[in-house]
Amino acid sequence: MNQPIQRKNQWLWLTAPIAILFAIAAGCGLFISGMYKRDIAYFVIQARGQDMISFAIVLPVLIISAILTGRGSLRAQQIWFGALVYLIYTYIVAAFDVNFNSLFLVYVALLGCSLYALIGRLVSADMNGIKSRFSEKTLVKTVSIYLGVVAVLFYLLWLKEIIPALIAGRIPQSILDNGTPTNTIHVLDMSWMLPAFLIAAFALWRRRALGYTLAGVLLTYAVFLMLAVLSMALFMSWGGYAVAAPQVVIFGVLFFVSLGMLTWYLKGLKSVPDKTAQA
Repeated sequence: MNQPIQRKNQWLWLTAPIAILFAIAAGCGLFISGMYKRDIAYFVIQARGQDMISFAIVLPVLIISAILTGRGSLRAQQIWFGALVYLIYTYIVAAFDVNFNSLFLVYVALLGCSLYALIGRLVSADMNGIKSRFSEKTLVKTVSIYLGVVAVLFYLLWLKEIIPALIAGRIPQSILDNGTPTNTIHVLDMSWMLPAFLIAAFALWRRRALGYTLAGVLLTYAVFLMLAVLSMALFMSWGGYAVAAPQVVIFGVLFFVSLGMLTWYLKGLKSVPDKTAQA
């Protein structure tokens, strides 16, 4: 009877090397001057802003949630999954957009370990069991609408920049500012994360087990990412760069709403299965 638990936990143990690699990557980026010396200043200041959130908040949350997940907490598992999604997203950007530096292999190893930990644990997750732990009173449709609205909002935000540039035959300003060949954020969002938000929203609206599993994961990821964006804006302001106040307000609102939604949603998880939710 312990074999399924052991198979799940062998993926969970990847948290140990992930945490070490994460501490090295974010810590070096934050505390070692010149780590991003080959990147342009505008990109560097954003990277260091994200490193601060990664090192000070995401890293301890990752470790604590892994420990609690190992003890059987489904709430902690949702947060652990969300932290892994954040890591995969962040270090795809680092591996492809940061100019080659001494941390390159750390980025690659961190990306690989995080990706396989997420895949391994997710495919072995009992999604129907997760759904059964939610009460029928959980307002899942409210969460579903929010996930869908976030996806549509960011599609519109990115396409507003991309489509006019394509029509005019020019390069989008965000790519020029960062000094990269393309904007990896656009690629990851429109090909991976925003479709995931829409899939989760649809599945949760239909009360499918997949939706119950993904909703908490994506809300956790959103909390971390919005906090990182706000930290980037703060670092840019300290560095004397102009920061668009409306965008800061939007990301600030999304951070607090995502955090509230996550807290509200995870409160719906019960310590024992709700038999009415299995129907």
